[in-house]
Amino acid sequence: MWEGVGLMPGAGHRSRLLSGFRLPGMFACLMIATLTSAFAQSETTINWYKPEFPPLSIVNGPHAGKGYSDRIEAYLIRKLDSYQHRVTVAPFKRTLRDMKKGDNACSVTLLKNKEREAFIAFTRPARLLLPNSLIIRANEQPSLAPYRDASGKVSVDALISDGKLRLGYSDGRSYTKPLDSLIAKHRNRVNMIERHGKEGPKGLLSMLVKGHIDAMFAQPVEAQFHGREMGISDQIAVLSLAEIKDYTIGYIGCSRTPWGEEVVARINDILETAVRTEEFRSFYEGFLDTDSVTRYRAVYNRYFGL
Repeated sequence: MWEGVGLMPGAGHRSRLLSGFRLPGMFACLMIATLTSAFAQSETTINWYKPEFPPLSIVNGPHAGKGYSDRIEAYLIRKLDSYQHRVTVAPFKRTLRDMKKGDNACSVTLLKNKEREAFIAFTRPARLLLPNSLIIRANEQPSLAPYRDASGKVSVDALISDGKLRLGYSDGRSYTKPLDSLIAKHRNRVNMIERHGKEGPKGLLSMLVKGHIDAMFAQPVEAQFHGREMGISDQIAVLSLAEIKDYTIGYIGCSRTPWGEEVVARINDILETAVRTEEFRSFYEGFLDTDSVTRYRAVYNRYFGL
C-alpha cells in the first residue's frame, strides 16, 4: 500500500521513492556475500532424514544411534567428509514430502518403488535384508513340520488353510505383496488374529510367549531386537517362508535433483567397496540370532559375489 500518494506513482516518482531506501554499497556487498555463502553452504550440506523405527533407526533410549540404518548413516557421514551433515528425525511422510519438494535430503531408511523413483534418486544396492518370516515359540518347531517343504521353508498358505495354528499379524501393516495377499485371502478365518495398536511386533511377541497366538509375521531383526529387549529371545525361533524371496534389497535415496544425483554418485563410489567388507555387513548382521546369521551370510555372499 502506498501511503500519502493518491495514485500509483509513475516510473520517475517510483525511482525517487526507492532512492531513499538504497543500501550503502558496502552493506549491499555484504548482503550478497552472505546470501552466496548460505547458498554454497546449502549445496554442501546433506540433510539425513530418519524415523523412530527400531531397530532400523533408534532415536531414543540407551540404544539411540545404534540401529542398523543409523550405523550405515554414520559410516557414510565419515566417508563423505567434503559435506556438512545434519540429521533430522521425521516420519516417513515428511521425508517423502520434502524430497518431492526437491530439498537437499537423503535417507537410508526408504524402500524403493516406481512411484518414489519419480522424485528420489536411489543408489546401487546398499544392503540385503532378511524378509518377513514366521516367528514361533522355540520349543514348538516340530509342530511346523507338516507345513515345511524340502528346503525347510514354511508354506503360509498351507499353515493358515489347515486351521490348527493361530497366526497373528499387525493391523494396517504391509508385509510385502505375497503375504499381504494371503492375509487378505484368509482374513476372516478364526485362526487369523489381527493385532491393533502401535506396539507392532512387540505386542505380537507378548501374545506369542503368553500362548495367545502360535505364530506371527515379523522381520528377523525386529523379532530378535524386541525379543532381547523383552528378555525372551531364547524363547522364539525364526522360520523362513516359501511364498517370498530370500532377501529384500535396501537402497539409499536422495532427492532427484542435480544436487541429489551428485550425492548418489558419490555414495555409489563408497558402496562399491563397502558392501564387500565385514564391517559394513555387520551393521545389520549384529541384530540377528545365530541361525539367522548363517542364513543371512549365505544370501549376502551369493548376491554380492563374495
